[in-house]
Amino acid sequence: MFKKLLVAAAISAACVSPALAQADIVCDQAGMTKLETEVGQITDSGRKEMAQKELAMAKEALAANDQDKCKTHMANAMKGKDPM
Repeated sequence: MFKKLLVAAAISAACVSPALAQADIVCDQAGMTKLETEVGQITDSGRKEMAQKELAMAKEALAANDQDKCKTHMANAMKGKDPM
């Protein structure tokens, strides 16, 4: 029983943490500029390409004033700079 509770808690924490991390993202021009700099420093070409695509979609969402979509794409672009 205790093992099932621990597994459920771990799954719940895994689902909640990305949502909380996304809440810290600020989708504005300053955030885009910072993210562009970070994406430019990625050395892995595959990750860099993915991050650049997500950054472009985030910029489009910012221009359309769609904050949720912008934050999602910014978070995805940030994942490109994290080691897997």
